[in-house]
Amino acid sequence: MPQPKNQKNCPQKPSCPICNTNSNIAKIGYRTTKKGKIQRFKCNRCNKTFSEQHIQYVTYPPKIIFTAISTYNLGYTKQQTSKILSKSHRVKIPISTIHSWLKRYQDVCTFANIRKNYKIDPQTVIKSKKLHHNQIYNLKYHELKLNFAAKKFPKLSDYIEFIFHRCPNNLFKKEGPRCSNLKIDIKPKKVSKYNNAPKLAQFGLTLARTNKERHKKVQDFMLINDSATVANEIPVFLYPNEIKQKQEKVMGIKLSDTLTGHIDILQVRFNNIHVLDFKPGAKKGDRRAAEQVFLYALALSKRTNIPLDNFICAYFDDLNYYQFKPTVG
Repeated sequence: MPQPKNQKNCPQKPSCPICNTNSNIAKIGYRTTKKGKIQRFKCNRCNKTFSEQHIQYVTYPPKIIFTAISTYNLGYTKQQTSKILSKSHRVKIPISTIHSWLKRYQDVCTFANIRKNYKIDPQTVIKSKKLHHNQIYNLKYHELKLNFAAKKFPKLSDYIEFIFHRCPNNLFKKEGPRCSNLKIDIKPKKVSKYNNAPKLAQFGLTLARTNKERHKKVQDFMLINDSATVANEIPVFLYPNEIKQKQEKVMGIKLSDTLTGHIDILQVRFNNIHVLDFKPGAKKGDRRAAEQVFLYALALSKRTNIPLDNFICAYFDDLNYYQFKPTVG
């Protein structure tokens, strides 16, 4: 196939220093310096603006940067983090550079602000267990953050401990209604939409080697680096007799068997329990996504005896975040 003319002279598209994409970069003018004009760019994927000068001095790819932050937030010292990256990525990272990354991303990777005040054991801080529920779910919770959450919501902490050690697996291995496929009639009441989740998802996605890993990497990155994220893949269930007749009428359903599901991401922040679902390609008004997280919240409310008023539901991707307050008659 003939090559296009002047192909060698075609400038390569710059990559965004944050999300590492180069497929949706736009030129947005110039910045004048003593050395002349410097081209400015905007990444339409994550809204980051940067310059040619910025690109020149990005020494390390995002994968190494966010691996370093995650390693530190697991409980390793900066010196240990440098040694681990030197062994795993064959690159020597100065301690001062790791320190600068932690400071640069501390507004998103907020656990770094807490982690420096505690001695954390990297081998035990994340509790993990595989659950064989028709498919494999990797239940995880952060021990230190769960202890923090227990001060406000002790029943939530008790439930996560219970489901980790004594999960009624038989409920999840049979055919029955699932939160992900049960259609209900709800009208979400919107609340504020601020959350770091899309940024955390962007950073987590840089660590995924394949599309199959994307979901897990986002969950793991949030559990390790976000101060509010307490647990991932939490099994929940709801017995038919736990839904009041009035609620059945409002939602337009009548359960004949136990409803089950697995919550993607559970956060505790601003005195509320946040039930999140990572939905690539999330769209405003996605009824199925809203129904799913609503049922998660309803089931967890019943399991913990925590009122729905204390819950907030949300679904998100690496660009968007949609949140609402679960209400039912």
